[in-house]
Amino acid sequence: MRFMLFATFLAVAVGSPAMAQFDIPGFAPAQPRFFADLGTVTAEVTPARARRGEAVVVKLTVSPVPGAHTYPTQVNPGQTAKNVLPPDNGTLVFADLNDPAGWEEIPSAEDKLKTDRAYNTAVTWEMKAWVAKDAKPGKTKVDLLAGSHIQICTTSCLTAREDDLPPLAFEVLPGEPVQLSAEEEKAYQAAANQGNGAEVKSDLNAAGLGLIRKKPIPPAEHAARLNGLVAAGDAPEVTREGGLAALLLTAAFWGLVSLATPCVFPMIPITVSLFLKQGNNSTGGAMKLASVYCLTIIVVLGVAAVSVLGTFRALSVDPWMNVALGVLFVVLALSLFGMFDIVLPNFLLRGAESRRKQGGLIGTVFGAIAFSIVSFTCVAPFLGGFAGMIDSQRYSWVEIGLAALSFSTAFAAPFFVLALFPRLLKSMPRSGGWLDSVKVVMGFLEVAAALKFFRTAEIRWSSPTNLFTYDLVIAGWVVIAFACGLYLLNMYRLPHDEERPNIGVPRLMFALLFLGFGVYLMPAAFKAGEENNRPRGVVFAWVDAFLLPEPGGAEFPWNSDLRDAVDRARTDTEKKLVFVDFTGETCTNCKANEKNVFPKPQVRELLMKYQLASMYTDDVPAAFYTSAVPLADRKAEAKANLQFQRDVFGTEQLPLYAILEPTEKGAKVLAVYPGGLIGEGDVADFVEFLQKPLPK
Repeated sequence: MRFMLFATFLAVAVGSPAMAQFDIPGFAPAQPRFFADLGTVTAEVTPARARRGEAVVVKLTVSPVPGAHTYPTQVNPGQTAKNVLPPDNGTLVFADLNDPAGWEEIPSAEDKLKTDRAYNTAVTWEMKAWVAKDAKPGKTKVDLLAGSHIQICTTSCLTAREDDLPPLAFEVLPGEPVQLSAEEEKAYQAAANQGNGAEVKSDLNAAGLGLIRKKPIPPAEHAARLNGLVAAGDAPEVTREGGLAALLLTAAFWGLVSLATPCVFPMIPITVSLFLKQGNNSTGGAMKLASVYCLTIIVVLGVAAVSVLGTFRALSVDPWMNVALGVLFVVLALSLFGMFDIVLPNFLLRGAESRRKQGGLIGTVFGAIAFSIVSFTCVAPFLGGFAGMIDSQRYSWVEIGLAALSFSTAFAAPFFVLALFPRLLKSMPRSGGWLDSVKVVMGFLEVAAALKFFRTAEIRWSSPTNLFTYDLVIAGWVVIAFACGLYLLNMYRLPHDEERPNIGVPRLMFALLFLGFGVYLMPAAFKAGEENNRPRGVVFAWVDAFLLPEPGGAEFPWNSDLRDAVDRARTDTEKKLVFVDFTGETCTNCKANEKNVFPKPQVRELLMKYQLASMYTDDVPAAFYTSAVPLADRKAEAKANLQFQRDVFGTEQLPLYAILEPTEKGAKVLAVYPGGLIGEGDVADFVEFLQKPLPK
């Protein structure tokens, strides 16, 4: 009967066509998932072999399927849907282009009272280009999608990716560059000075649809360009969210939560009973042993906590460390599921046990050391969670030490309190089957965390990811939520479980919580156009940011070169200021703000009045470059960004937002926003921060 209920639930939740397509109220209807579902894009370069300076013709054809359409590059006023050409490719220098005839007026997707220009049938752009005079002779690839934005739409739009138009084979012939006529030379230089379509892309960036891409430069040159741009110490002092008291209370909270784990909770009454027995059932003797026991735990666990808290940032961004943590969490989860037991090496257990049996203070110390080591397998995830929460702030070693002391003291306190008031032991819940359930739930949570660690590691190596994609991890979380909920409903049992025909009300409520969470997340595993469906609410906003969504179409004209952004702001006819976003590929709060706060109409309107600089401090995304850049160089550039943040703002916290005003040779800091996660109640403060420095 139980199996039939389980099978019926899966059939309804997963196999239902309505759920699979989301043709139900509250969900987006089924949409094409790939660009090829809406049409094709083809191209050719004639001739395919040419000398430097020689003119070539590039033909690019976009063919929508019946019922779909694509767009020209020059559109109606106010129309945001458009194609962006020519490409930005280092091999070819493109001249200005004109849209082919044949576009029609169609109802605007944003305003039914207006119209958009669109092509309802196949359209071919013929683009004149010259082989760059500094191109390297030999066979190469021409990526016509680099810097371009080609889309086909129905009710939603899909953008062409590399799989839809792989780079074309091209050969730059050896020899001196071709001598151009005076008129041709003038046209070539004008195109080259625009930076391969920079004028067109500046219009794209003004519409907030693309990144400002740059040619690769050596990391040392990037660091030199930042050096002296802003005077060190010029920035206002960065305030933190909450003070030392909030930090200590948070640490104590996580220390107390750790006590409810299966590695710790059963040992509390056993250990206190030993104190009472060894103290000849006297409160004074038990208090003495409990004090020594607690102090030993505080020292051992405190040292471990300082190590984790002090090095968390470096560990959290290292891909190999994330892989190691992912593997560790999988092993811990399998142990919690009952596949095997994790124990200390025999020689350590024998040594600690022999010392403990000696009794007295020495035995108590060694008993506390052994307990601290064994319990750390359950305590570590909670300590890591606390470290992740404070990672966005920069705390001194004294503050970190006090936080570690608060964590370990809260963890050790019950042993002392129960030794002082032994009658409280009778009111404690007894260990039993409920702890087995806690083990399994913790196991599911650790598998979920492992998926995040593996994804973070792959992002540091390759973005977008190919293995631990956002879709795979979100689907994994959905399955984990369902599996955990069904376990709590006793739909299946694991090896260490007892037979329990009935479940209690708390267990039922937790089961419903996990099942509801799985149903809530399920739409996010399916696509609506190019992006995943987005369930409403702050819960999904946090999950989405925590799982580090794949980079999609750029919402703003971000520039990863701060020096260039300052120069643009200085020479802009409107004399703009510069908004700087210190961010990271693996920064959860950064992703949450960039995805949920920046696109808000009032915030977006203000941001578009600035030159926008995005300073990545772990590694700069490849999308910011016009050609492939080794990961090591992108990491080195990010390291220079981090050093700049330390020197000027005296902090490493992410995110951090600053507004700069260009000066004659550099820039000065006008304002700094402390960053952190911007909640709904903080948006007004962030809007005021953006609005205040702007000209009235």
